[in-house]
Amino acid sequence: APYRYRVLAPFVGEALRRALGAARPDGQAFLASYALYDLAAIFFMLGALFAYLRTWFSRERSLVGVLFTAATMTVALRDHGFQPWSLLEAGFLAAGFLCIHRRRHVLLALVVLASSLNRETAIFIPLAFLAVNAGTGAAAGPDALSPRRTLLVFAGLAGVWAFVFFGLQIVLGNARSVETIPGLLARNTAPAVLLRAVLRASLLFGVFWAFAIAGFGRAPRFVRRTALIVPLYLVAILLWGMWHEVRLLMPLYPAVVPLALAFVFRGGEEGAAPASP
Repeated sequence: APYRYRVLAPFVGEALRRALGAARPDGQAFLASYALYDLAAIFFMLGALFAYLRTWFSRERSLVGVLFTAATMTVALRDHGFQPWSLLEAGFLAAGFLCIHRRRHVLLALVVLASSLNRETAIFIPLAFLAVNAGTGAAAGPDALSPRRTLLVFAGLAGVWAFVFFGLQIVLGNARSVETIPGLLARNTAPAVLLRAVLRASLLFGVFWAFAIAGFGRAPRFVRRTALIVPLYLVAILLWGMWHEVRLLMPLYPAVVPLALAFVFRGGEEGAAPASP
């Protein structure tokens, strides 16, 4: 645990390996399958992020955010090892944000389902839905979801996540965790590890951290609401993550990048992509 329950990427990789296995030796088929998987996963992540950013920014400005993401992924993946699910997380979150904004709730449930098969952090998609729609009032406009419908949709999304999360543990069996919270805390607070964590986190988002904070007040309301999951996600990383493995911060791209762009380009137009400058 938790690797036993992150089944989406390994199953996709195995399906590709079997498809390629008839034409290539087994070892080569394995490497080729994950080369194809990596290419498709990165394309999905950057494509979903671009589609989401286009909600608020022009093509050129959205491309700035996507290029920044692509460039800093090299920092995120320095300690990648074999963690293929990390390449999908940000894409699922961006797709989830897009579905929340467009109120495509059935499609949103499917995104939560697929994301839950990929990694347990899929719970942050229902939490983002709740953050966007809870206590909206008049500020969200006449078409805002009622509190009752908000709770029903959130319960349904959280139920999809729980069904997958607990269902996988039942079907695949309980497994001893590879780490403990006290053990992680001892390793993470070692001076060398702390220094590496701070350095790599600074390199990952760089000045975009400051831009995101400065852009919070200028960003569209929806973007500000989705950013509310960032503190919760960071707490989860502090408890259960290796801090120097900054690939764990990759799911924050869809929350942080639009905030930073809102500062750089002085906000966006909520509900429609602005015209090209």
